Amino acid sequence: MSDRFLPHIKQIRAAAHELPDAELWPGEEYIVELKGSTTSHLITFKRASYHSKSRGKTYKWLYEGKMWVS
Repeated sequence: MSDRFLPHIKQIRAAAHELPDAELWPGEEYIVELKGSTTSHLITFKRASYHSKSRGKTYKWLYEGKMWVS
């Protein structure tokens, strides 16, 4: 796996569909593998807490890396 990988926003969205429920996940991060035709790359999502007015303290997934948009 290459360390030099800049995912496209479509790949981030596809990886996000594989994420478990952040409220139920016991860990602080979740790693999704993107498989290409010849290589695989890992994308890491971090579990972030925030305060919701309707639900109080809750959790969501956060991607902190760079990505291609166009």
